[in-house]
Amino acid sequence: MKKFYLLKKPLKVASIKRNHGKDIRFSFFKFLTVLAVFLLSLNENCKAQIIAYTFSQSASAYTPVANETILAAATDNTATLNLNSVVSAVNIPFAFSFNGNSYTSLNVSSNGFITFGSVAPSPFYTSPISGTTAYQGAISAWGRDISSFYNISGKTGKISYGVTGNAPNREFIIQWTNFRPNASTVSTIVYSFSFQIKLKETFNIIQIAYDQGSYLAGSTTVNGTAEIGIRGASNAEFNNRLNPTTAAFTTSGAGTASTSAQAFNTVGTVPGMPPADLVYTWTPPSCYAPTGISVNNLTSVSANLSWNASASSPGGYDIYYSTSSTAPTSSTAPTFSNVPGTSYQINNLNPLTTYYAWVRSNCGNGNVSVWSLDTMIFTTKCSNPPAAPAVNGTTIYPNHQAILTANPSSSANYSWYDAPNGGNLMFTGNPFTTPALTATTNYYVSTFTGTSGIQTGRPIYTNGGAFTGFGTTNFGLVFDALSYLVLESVTVYPLSTTSSPGTLTIDVIDSNGIIVNTKTVNVVGAPVSAPVAQTINLDFPIFPGTNYKLRPRGYTGIDGLLYESNTTAGYFGYPYNVQNLIDIKYATLTAAPTNTPNTGLYYYFYDWKVGNKCESARSPVTVTVSSILSTSEADRKDTVKMYPNPFSDAVMIDRPELISTLGIFDSSGKVVMQNVKAEQKLILSHLVPGAYVVQILMKDGTRQSVKLIKK
Repeated sequence: MKKFYLLKKPLKVASIKRNHGKDIRFSFFKFLTVLAVFLLSLNENCKAQIIAYTFSQSASAYTPVANETILAAATDNTATLNLNSVVSAVNIPFAFSFNGNSYTSLNVSSNGFITFGSVAPSPFYTSPISGTTAYQGAISAWGRDISSFYNISGKTGKISYGVTGNAPNREFIIQWTNFRPNASTVSTIVYSFSFQIKLKETFNIIQIAYDQGSYLAGSTTVNGTAEIGIRGASNAEFNNRLNPTTAAFTTSGAGTASTSAQAFNTVGTVPGMPPADLVYTWTPPSCYAPTGISVNNLTSVSANLSWNASASSPGGYDIYYSTSSTAPTSSTAPTFSNVPGTSYQINNLNPLTTYYAWVRSNCGNGNVSVWSLDTMIFTTKCSNPPAAPAVNGTTIYPNHQAILTANPSSSANYSWYDAPNGGNLMFTGNPFTTPALTATTNYYVSTFTGTSGIQTGRPIYTNGGAFTGFGTTNFGLVFDALSYLVLESVTVYPLSTTSSPGTLTIDVIDSNGIIVNTKTVNVVGAPVSAPVAQTINLDFPIFPGTNYKLRPRGYTGIDGLLYESNTTAGYFGYPYNVQNLIDIKYATLTAAPTNTPNTGLYYYFYDWKVGNKCESARSPVTVTVSSILSTSEADRKDTVKMYPNPFSDAVMIDRPELISTLGIFDSSGKVVMQNVKAEQKLILSHLVPGAYVVQILMKDGTRQSVKLIKK
């Protein structure tokens, strides 16, 4: 499952009384300063390989760079001249592969780290691993706010680089010489140490080396924490080090979060400072995991998995799937081993069952990658779904609409989509009138049994004494599934002061916090003063159970989502219940399984559409857009006219002798009249006012559609 993290706070234009009576006030202007974490990788083909780097610690004498090139040097002990906030771009003399990408340049920060990619960190950036700046990767030797000094006991700080060795075994070394472990301009207390980041040619190994530190002036303790390790294209991809204040710096363990750091203290042995011979090494994997796992051609008993080829070009791939969300480990036996190609059909599955699947590269001789971090979640279809409908394509002129009819046309239980799998639900009913099209477009139609489109939850954002804002991934609406159901769609109000586009990831988690459904969609923000509703098609199958939560796990490009608040408990009319189907119980801002109820809030998701439909496979249909129609199409374009339009009681049909039969449908696709014999005057006085579509079957076998308006 793709992971997204949010850095954000609830906000509103007035105060909100929370569960425990706390009155928390926020300024709307703070809203503009909060940044979402960008976890949609800039290069999906190398996502999340950072964890596959192996770490080792060794001892080797610290050797300063010979024939160094100085990037920057302290010239005074003021905050602007003591290398407190400097970033420099540097060319690497050879191609260095990091996280699956090749680089020939990098950015060096005076705050103890380097980054890769075209996005450079700010000179004031101090969190290279846990921060959210969207560079392509980082290596941090002492990531925090640090500075150097000028002419203290005859020493001055500098940042430099150099090259050692001969091709193809060169080392590119970036060196911080005579730096403080913190940022300071005080000249009477100066602790000085040095460190290096080394990049090894050909093998792409990373090393961090430290030199012994000492006091050049004073002896007052300096302590704190530093981020040390490597990071990928986001702060979800980290391989860093951690030690508490009670453990020696040299006894660090693997970090457990992007914010994990190493504690240090310039006085005493615990946690102490790096010794003169300490070397950290990160070695890249030789077998990279595949990415981009997706499922296609889902049936009640089978699913076709596909994925992007690994950069390692393995001989095959291993697949593991289960009804449990527990991820496999290196010792987990694959369900299928050494599968050739980049797809595989899993058979003999159970209907209406949720599965979790992972893929790894098999590079041979026991050399396998880590399992993919992107878990594919899918639910098989219901037993005995109806047969896929028949539908014929059509040709239209540019900027015209097409009317598509599935057979048999008497059924209104049709769903029209813009993709063969997933995609957006365009319309429910029959026939389907497309938007005006400028290019040939494919649509997909299915039929279903059961119910669909039942509304529940708060229908719209009312702006009647409501508040707006956004929250963390714990914020959401808790509901019970009283029987099997499909959560078909919800409406959200994305917020953006600049009306920018972005993405939104929506999850359903169960009572234990396990993701059982997830989808990432494109959205467009709108100012909070004029929010714009957007319907999100989900098609989440949900099995009977209690205390599910619908939540936003992450977003990019927008500022957040709208929600409403009122100080009167129960204002929103919880529970929202559809008998024998679903019960939306309350809002919550706490994590599962606690889910502390809060009926004075309504979070994010309006106008839920639910049902229990059992759906067929989707049939494709193509609308061809052409400025040159065939002779028969051109001849029949104006063959039949119906007038007046709008009409009151009757319409006139010219040339009714060319018509075999016709049918009339209302705007929802429901059949109003069928197998009507065409006459010159068609009496329609019994129809209620509204819009109708007349489907005409010509005697030559062609079809026409005419829109009519009853006044």
